[in-house]
Amino acid sequence: MPKIIAITSEKGGVGKSTLAVHLAGACHERGLAIALIDEDGRVGSALRWAGRGEGGLGFPVLDADEVKPKKLADLDAVIIDTEGRPKRKELRELAGRADLILVPSGVSALELESTRELLDFFEDEDAARKVRVVLTRVPPTGQAAEQTRDDLRDDGWTVCNTPVRHYAAYQKAAEAGTLCRDVRDPRAEAAWDDILRLSREVI
Repeated sequence: MPKIIAITSEKGGVGKSTLAVHLAGACHERGLAIALIDEDGRVGSALRWAGRGEGGLGFPVLDADEVKPKKLADLDAVIIDTEGRPKRKELRELAGRADLILVPSGVSALELESTRELLDFFEDEDAARKVRVVLTRVPPTGQAAEQTRDDLRDDGWTVCNTPVRHYAAYQKAAEAGTLCRDVRDPRAEAAWDDILRLSREVI
């Protein structure tokens, strides 16, 4: 069975779906058999993203209702883009079925407060060993990522080494229904490099 990687957050605007789409794209580029499942039935950000582009993203993006276990059996990994701010019951179920839970978080005090609440929940559910924080929308300059990563690690949490820096290329990719590597932007290559490095950390 494939490795199940769930991406979830307690706060909107942290780049959850952007991370899900691009992480799947990076895995596909590396030759892994991958599928992205959009479980956000209300918004469907990943499905909408995939539907905007003419040529698709190169990997399947599935509605949760379309998923059949047999379709997933031969994959290397499945990435789940969860609903924004899932209910505790849904998070509890997610903790049971996922092999890895990625929690994207910005570096502001408000974002980190929400992230810590979610991390505490997973700790209470005895799922802390499955959780990794991914620092997203990080300012491209300065030491904010390093300082935040050190603070979270001091509290006992696992934080990915690679931050996802905040570049306009991601927004352009969302509007075009493609990946950041495929848009015209001077920082597109740097944005894609962040994602590729992160993908190697988690898969």
